[in-house]
Amino acid sequence: MIPTVWTPTPRQHEFLAAPEDEVLYGGAAGGGKTDALIMDALGWDAYTKPEYRALILRRTYPELKEVVDRTRAIYPVICPTAQFNSQGSEWRFPSGARIEFGYLDRDSDVQRYQSRQFQWIGWEELAQWSSPHAYEYMISRLRAPDRLDVPVYVRATCNPDGPGAKWISDRFGIGPEGDATYTRTTYGDRTWSRRFIPSRLHDNPHLTNSGYRERLMMLPDQTRRALLDGRWDEPIVGGAIYTDQLQAARNEGRITRVPVEPTVRVDTWWDLGMRDAMCIWFTQDVGREIRVVDYYECTGEGFPHYAAVLDKRGYLYGRHTAPADIAVRELGTGRSRIEAARDLGIKFETAPSLGLEDGIHATRMLFPKLWFDETRCKAGLDALSHYRRDYNSRLGEYKSSPVHDWSSHGADALRTLGVAHKIARPKTPPALRVTTLTGSQGWLGA
Repeated sequence: MIPTVWTPTPRQHEFLAAPEDEVLYGGAAGGGKTDALIMDALGWDAYTKPEYRALILRRTYPELKEVVDRTRAIYPVICPTAQFNSQGSEWRFPSGARIEFGYLDRDSDVQRYQSRQFQWIGWEELAQWSSPHAYEYMISRLRAPDRLDVPVYVRATCNPDGPGAKWISDRFGIGPEGDATYTRTTYGDRTWSRRFIPSRLHDNPHLTNSGYRERLMMLPDQTRRALLDGRWDEPIVGGAIYTDQLQAARNEGRITRVPVEPTVRVDTWWDLGMRDAMCIWFTQDVGREIRVVDYYECTGEGFPHYAAVLDKRGYLYGRHTAPADIAVRELGTGRSRIEAARDLGIKFETAPSLGLEDGIHATRMLFPKLWFDETRCKAGLDALSHYRRDYNSRLGEYKSSPVHDWSSHGADALRTLGVAHKIARPKTPPALRVTTLTGSQGWLGA
């Protein structure tokens, strides 16, 4: 039995007692997430079993220090003969059990654990991982021999304030209010349970008179709603490139319901993915406004798919604009993608080849004219809010180039709009009715 050296709050106790395979804890600041995670790593009495292995992860190595320091204050009291091995960054218990600390700065870092197995894996500040790749891969490292007789778990903590907030909320089914969730999924003969346990500052009596609430109240509205109220609809992304522009659009009511004018041509602006997402923004010019009426993205499909998408939308199309590399001929076929699209009735113009930063600047300058439909463009707006520069923890500053992840495709498509919108329009002949490979009919434009 663990001596009474640490008493959980009611919410921490709920987390520690959770039997689900996968549990996320937190969702706001001050809920006692780190303590709950490092106590759960002990597996109640699993640390008394020789083969027990647990792993606590942070995104970068320097970020591990706070977690390690907290275990140094607690673990020796629970097990006085436990020893911390600084070189191996792990706790070794008299039984032979070990609790390790690791980091996964890049997706490829998961290969360090390719031949390993753990019975418990914990993620501290999970939202700092912008994609689910590392998280999903490490679940495959969860296993235990029958003789060990312990369950295998994955546990995580986070606030809704990082680049991974979107995929986390999707995975756990977390709504804007940040309420508790529970799901069960069957894979063959195995049912996998997943749970989100919210914990906010008021759930932690140890901080009642600390002044922490007052400090959170002084934060900007968006940050306060995430870290104090635990809301998931306004993620705070460090290094985000379009934060100011999106906030201005919200404050000015330019993210709203935007009608599609049936007699006004719809222009499309593309980012052309090869093995990843291809994205399209749909806009109408109405007076001095650029109305962003729709957004679409998909992965792993060719132009016949997108021709069918345009056809199904049923808009009266104007011009279609793509990055300049659409005109590059492929070595295998000797044809360019602009030619392949033309065969399907999509006649592309190409955007100027501006540098990345010049393109971002041009897009920022265009933002005051943009009006976004909040429903049809939701996925694109999520991408824009998460598009960010990576953080160099060693230098303590953001890198110059943006991160390439799921959010960059929608942002790149909007950059096509940013650099090409001011180009003089050619005279547009009447829209042509064309046949897509699906056999449906539609107005794909000139």
